[in-house]
Amino acid sequence: MDDEETPDHDGVSTDEDAPDDGQGRDRDRDRYAAAVVDAIRDGAYVLDADRVRVFANDRLREVTGFDDDLLLAKHPERLVEAGYWPEEEGDRYREAAERVLSGDAEEERIQLTTTLDDGSSVTTETRLTPLTAAELGRIGNGADGGDDPLAGSRIVGVVGVIRDVTARVERERELERLNERLERLSGFLSHDLRNPLSVARGYVDLTRETGDLDRLDPAEEALDRIGALIDDALVLAREPAAIAVEETAVDLGELARDCWESGDFGDPSAGATLVVEDGGPVLADPSLLRRALGNLLSNAFEHAGEAPTVRVGVDDRGVYVADDGPGLPEEEREAVTEFGVSKDGGTGIGLAIVERVAAAHGWTLEVGESRAGGFEARLVGAEPTA
Repeated sequence: MDDEETPDHDGVSTDEDAPDDGQGRDRDRDRYAAAVVDAIRDGAYVLDADRVRVFANDRLREVTGFDDDLLLAKHPERLVEAGYWPEEEGDRYREAAERVLSGDAEEERIQLTTTLDDGSSVTTETRLTPLTAAELGRIGNGADGGDDPLAGSRIVGVVGVIRDVTARVERERELERLNERLERLSGFLSHDLRNPLSVARGYVDLTRETGDLDRLDPAEEALDRIGALIDDALVLAREPAAIAVEETAVDLGELARDCWESGDFGDPSAGATLVVEDGGPVLADPSLLRRALGNLLSNAFEHAGEAPTVRVGVDDRGVYVADDGPGLPEEEREAVTEFGVSKDGGTGIGLAIVERVAAAHGWTLEVGESRAGGFEARLVGAEPTA
């Protein structure tokens, strides 16, 4: 009996009388390594029946930067404990691994996001497949179940192969964002173009009936509105990096007064007051800055209440437009810059355009509370040139 080999809990033969000097474990790990040699180009590992990771290949070590204290341990508990996986990721992995170990699944594929040793994150797809006693025996020229045909089919572990899918997932997410943007853009154009188009057609018909050419003036205004909407749509349809930006010194005060008086961005005639606090030159694309500034003024006309005072200026934190209206609750500020989000039934496009223009210049849009307790939008990064 002293020389008889008996199988341990995971089906690997061991010598009961051999000294516990680590040599047996090293031999077992060599056999586990052979089990994943075909997957050497990807990160690969083996779990035993207790979900202890008993082997990890060099590729996995290279990609993760983890040492054996993290890799050769209870999985996923050790990674969760060390903070590299959130608990919900660990739960999803554990459930998948247990289905393979129990024989309920021949294969499991699970997508996970892992924080690496350098603090970056990576999205991977892990393929889990069962490792049987017979397979392990053949690999190591050891026991494969003997005369019992069922013993060899006993699942003694799990082979995991990890593939980095970060780039693929990002492409899929970008495609989803693009599809969502196109759907919203389509809805915006079909809804918001219909009204000015109907106005233009109506006045053209009246001109034909009456011969009164003055009827063409409102038709022309409606067509101008359509042109402005199309320009807005083109800004929204492009990624910030694809928007052509030709920077020059722009007098902010003159630009604000032009936006205010032109009527292109709404009618300020109902008692609204424009105060240019510091309208010095700003380095920006004139047409894009006009579109951003105009939309911010339009936002004030629509939401700042009756007879608001709207302040425009530039300081060391950027260009700002602020009003003395009711403002916006803090919990609503993040969502208000999303395309299609409007507080009072507007188009929900104005602040989304401003954010896109800001990004094209390398600025950021910040919204908050003005000095008067109203709403303030600021193009952080747009600085005076003098």
